[in-house]
Parts: sequence; C-alpha cells; structure tokens
Amino acid sequence: MIESVLQNEGWLFQLDKIQYLQMAGVAVLTIVLWLLSGRFFGNDDDEGTSVVLWILRLVVLLLAFISVLFIAGLSVVEFFSMPVVVIFDEIPISPLLVVTVIVGIYFLIFTNTFLKTSINRFTKKINIESKAGKQVHRFFMFFLFLIVAGIWLKFAGEFLIDFFGEKLFSFGDIRITPGVLFYVVLVLYGIAVALRIIEVIYTRQAQRKGLSSGQSKSLFQILKYLIWLVAVLLLLDSIGVSINMLIAGSAALLVGLGFGIQGLFNDFVSGLVILFEGIIKVDDVVELESGVVGRVLEVGLRTSKIRTRDNIIMIVPNNKFVSDKVINWSYNESRTRFSVDVGVAYGSDVRLVERLLLEAAMECEDVIRDDETIVLFTDFGDSSLDFRLLFWIEDVIFVERVRSKLRFAIDAKFREHHVTIPFPQRDLHLKSGFEKDV
Repeated sequence: MIESVLQNEGWLFQLDKIQYLQMAGVAVLTIVLWLLSGRFFGNDDDEGTSVVLWILRLVVLLLAFISVLFIAGLSVVEFFSMPVVVIFDEIPISPLLVVTVIVGIYFLIFTNTFLKTSINRFTKKINIESKAGKQVHRFFMFFLFLIVAGIWLKFAGEFLIDFFGEKLFSFGDIRITPGVLFYVVLVLYGIAVALRIIEVIYTRQAQRKGLSSGQSKSLFQILKYLIWLVAVLLLLDSIGVSINMLIAGSAALLVGLGFGIQGLFNDFVSGLVILFEGIIKVDDVVELESGVVGRVLEVGLRTSKIRTRDNIIMIVPNNKFVSDKVINWSYNESRTRFSVDVGVAYGSDVRLVERLLLEAAMECEDVIRDDETIVLFTDFGDSSLDFRLLFWIEDVIFVERVRSKLRFAIDAKFREHHVTIPFPQRDLHLKSGFEKDV
C-alpha cells in the first residue's frame, strides 16, 4: 500500500543504509538536546532565560539541518528544491512545498483574523448589517485561498493541473472539466456576494428617497433577476455555449410551458401591479375575502406574507390581492374607528350610561384620546335601550383585544352604578273567557 503511494524517487530513497543510520542518530540527538535545553534553561518566569532557551533550541535545529545536508551531500538550494519523496508518481514533495504550505496556512489564518476585525468595524461604522459583512469576508477569504492554492499547485507539479484540465463530459464542442466547473462556481458565488453588497447600498439609498421597504425590496428583486439573467448568459457564452441557440430553445420551451404556468405568470403580474400601484405595503393591516386579518410582512413578486392575529405566517398569492375583495385597514392612515354595542334595561338613566361608556373608553390605554370618542343612542330594542361606543385605535391588528378590554371595563362600571344589562325576554298575556268544551 505504501509503495503504491510513495514512489522510489526523491533524494530520501537514494540514500544507503549508513546514511539512514546517521540521520536517525541526528534525529535522536536533536530530540535529546531539545529536551535537555528545556530542563536546564526552561523558566517561564524569567524572560531572559526564556530567550536563551529559544536561542539554544534554534542552534540545535540549525546544527541538525547542517548535519542532514552533510549526510545527504546536498546544498541548501538542492535541499529545498529537490523532492524528498514523490507521491503517486506525480506529486513531488519538497521542503520548499512544505514550507510554502505552512506559510500559506499561517497567512490565511492571519488574514482571516485581520479581515474579520476590519470588516466588522467598517460595517458598524457605516451602519451595514453584519450578514453583508460576513459574505464579503467569506468572498475575500475564498479569493485569497485561490491565490495561495495556485502557488501550491505550482510547486505540486503537473498532477493537479492535469486534474483540473481532465474532461468529465462534453456537449457537442463544449468540454466540461473540473476547472470549468470550478470557474462557474467561483463566478456565481462572486455575483451573489456582489448582489448582496449592491442590495445594502440600494436599500440605504431607497430609504433616503422615501421609498417604502416593500417597494424598494420588490424593485431590487426585479433588478436582481435581470442581473442574474445577464450574468448567466455571459457566463455560458464564456464557456462556449451559443447564446442565440439558448434563447431560441428557451422561447420554444416557454411556449410549451405557457399553459402550465398561467397561474405563476398571473401572480407575477399581480406582484408588479401591487408594487407600482401601492395597494398594499409592508406593515399594512389587511382583511382577506376569507375573513382572515393580518399584518403584511413582505410583498414579493409572486407571493406575499402576512402574520395573522394568531401569529401564523400566511403565504398568499399576489393575485388574491388584485382579483379578490381585500380591505386594507391601513391604506389611508394607521388610525381606525371601531365600535362596541351594549344594551341596558328600560328605565336606566341614559345620561349615566353615556358617561360610564365614555369613562371606560378614556381609561383604556389603547384608545386614542386625541380623536373624538362618542356614544350613540341607537335604538329602542325589544328588551333593551341600545347604545354604541365609537372609539379610535392606532394598531388595528389588536382591535378584538381592545374591544374585550372595553367590555370588561363597561361591565365593571355598570355593576358599580347598578346599571342592568338585560337579557331577551317576552311577556305573555293570556286572554280569559274561553270555555272548555264539554
């Protein structure tokens, strides 16, 4: 197994038995001197002693290195440049390659720490969300790794270079190799990172110009689709795919799928209508034709998300907002007027009832006190005198909770002032004078 991996090439396999024994002796002696230096000069509390210790160890390593050169009969240049062993008969492992790998790893570790700290400071300074900074950090590290890996490939010989040029499969005249796949992945990843940075800049500019978050997000979604379309076409063209043939094939495919994607296309067009007409926006409270009430979280090009009063996220196709009857409680402004109906027994003091209803509304923290709160005497009912309390609130989504609070408060005040809330009743008057048949 070892012989199939390590070939009999490189200066390490050209030594004789005496040289192997001499090198083994040098290795043992180096280890012993290293340990002894730590025993006699190792004192972490004394900084001067610690410096002497590392100088001695450096001298030990230097003497060991000179001894290896003398035993192998190599110069310094030959030692670093000539392969020690050859793996798979293709990859020469030389000291220079090992040093390059170690230095490259330390370089990547140091650069990673430096970039991470610098990008975090920069994102906080210009008030950019951390996710965008992390993506930029990953992209730069990936790019630096490619540079370092390219240097490693140069020292590793032709094996890996041939591997990236090996044909996997082909489409006509187009050769698909690992290198081509790697190039495609790199370009697509770079586009994704660039779009993330563009999105941050675009969002900040849109906010400065007064665009709502829903409008700016939908507009950027269209822009992102266009950028991806152009980028993919250019990428395919760069690897040899004919764009004209691709466009012709896509047109035929779209004609074939047209009847199957009518609903999807309808949702997409409805999303554009919502975007440009502004019939619903993020944070609006809407009521669907089905009776579901929720707050709009996101307006997309195909679907929108709303959060119901039960904290359930509903994904609604955009055509529902265009073709169905939808109530937008926040279309004009966030403040909306609602009512609570209540009935009292006949004979109650109606002015007292009016005052108690107004007090209950004014004492509720969810009712807007700046807007007019009124009480209407609506009807003489069959069993009660009917009143309606009209009040304004800011957050429509919680109107049922506000109504419940008001009903509790009204019941407490009516009990305190002995105002009776009647239940439906009927008086039956039996007319006498009927004689029973004998």
